[in-house]
Amino acid sequence: MKTPLAALLAALVCLAPLSARAAGEPYEINVILSLTGIAAFLGNQELTTLKALEPVENKSGGIHGRPIKFVTYDDGSNPFNTVQLANGIIAKNVPLIMGPTLGASCEAVYALVKNGPVEYCFAPTLQAAPGSYAFSASVGTPDLAIANVRFFREHGFKRIAMISSTDISGQNGEQVVLRALALPENKAVTLTANEHFGIADVSVGAQLARIKASNPEAIIVWSTGTPNGTVLRGLHDIGLDLPTSLNAGNIVATQMRSYATFMPSHLYLPGYRFMASDLVRPGPVKNEMEAFFAAFAAIGVKPEAAHSFAWDATRVAINALRHLGPNPTAAQLRDAIEQTHSYAGINTVMDFRDGSQRGTPITAVVMIEWSPSADKFIPVSSPGGMPLTK
Repeated sequence: MKTPLAALLAALVCLAPLSARAAGEPYEINVILSLTGIAAFLGNQELTTLKALEPVENKSGGIHGRPIKFVTYDDGSNPFNTVQLANGIIAKNVPLIMGPTLGASCEAVYALVKNGPVEYCFAPTLQAAPGSYAFSASVGTPDLAIANVRFFREHGFKRIAMISSTDISGQNGEQVVLRALALPENKAVTLTANEHFGIADVSVGAQLARIKASNPEAIIVWSTGTPNGTVLRGLHDIGLDLPTSLNAGNIVATQMRSYATFMPSHLYLPGYRFMASDLVRPGPVKNEMEAFFAAFAAIGVKPEAAHSFAWDATRVAINALRHLGPNPTAAQLRDAIEQTHSYAGINTVMDFRDGSQRGTPITAVVMIEWSPSADKFIPVSSPGGMPLTK
C-alpha cells in the first residue's frame, strides 16, 4: 500500500504536463530521405516537416516520456544507396524505418522488410500488400490518376495524351492512368498517344511530335522532379500549349517558378485537401490542418505537398508507438497501424482497416493549378476531382 506521501508524488507525476515528462533518453526514429540528387527538393521538404514536428510531438510527451529524435540518412535519390542504408538500420533491430522519399527507393526497401521492420514510405506510389510490413503515405497514385482524368473529362477534355518516364515512378504512373481510363466513367475518353522518355534524356522532341500529331485536348506528364522540365520545355518549343498535368510529387513552388519561361497556360496537379483548407468545415480534420499550419508557422515555412507526406505518416507511426510503448516488436507496430481508424489527418479521417496500407481515400484529393501571377497553387476542384462548379 502506498504511503500518503508516495500517493501524492504519484498524483503530481500524473498531473505534470506531458512536455515536462519528455525529458528522458531520446527515442530515435530512423528516416531515409533524398536530401541530394533528383528528388532533393522533396526530401528536404520532408526533412523540414520532421523539424517542425519534433517539438510538437515532444511537447505532447514524446514516446512514454522520452523525447523523439529523428535520425536522418541521405540516399542521394539512388535506390542502390537506399538498400545499403536500410540494411544498416535493419541490423539495429529497430521496429520502424520512416521513408524513403522516392517510389523506386520505397520498392527497394519493401523487398527487404518481408519480416519487418515496418517501412512507412513517404511516396504515394508504393502499393504494399495487405498485412505486409510496409505502409505508404497519403493518397495512392491510382486515386490521384482517377481524380486527374475525372477533372479533365468534366472540363470537356476527352482526347488525352500521356508521356511518362521509364523509371519506377513513371511506370507506376502509366499503369494507374491506363487503369483510370479503363473505368466505365471514362468510356468517352480516348488516349490519343502514350509516349515514354528516360529521366536522363535531354530531348523528347520525337515523342512530343507524335503527341502533337495525335491531336490531343490535354496532356498528362508523369515523372518526378527535374525530368518534367525537359517535357514542358519541349512542349513550349513545338508550340503545343494545352492543359497539362504533372503528378503530385511535383507540387513544389520553387520547381514551378523554374519553369516560368516555358510554363503552359494551364498547369494542373492532383493535390491534397489541406491545400483547400478554406473549403473545409470545422471538425477534427480542420483542427489537424490548423495544427499543421501552426507548426510550420513556428519555423517560418509555408507548407507544400511534400511536407504533408511526412506529417501524417509520422504522426500515425508515433501514435502507434505511444500506445505500444517504446519497445514494440515490428509485428506489434504493424498490427497497431493496421487497426488505426477514426484518426484525423490533414486531408481526411484516416482508416487503415481496409487493407490499403495507407488509410487515405480519394476524397483527400483536390486538383490544383499553378498560378504564376499569384505565385501559388490554387484549388480548382472539389474532393475527388469534380469541378468546383459541380
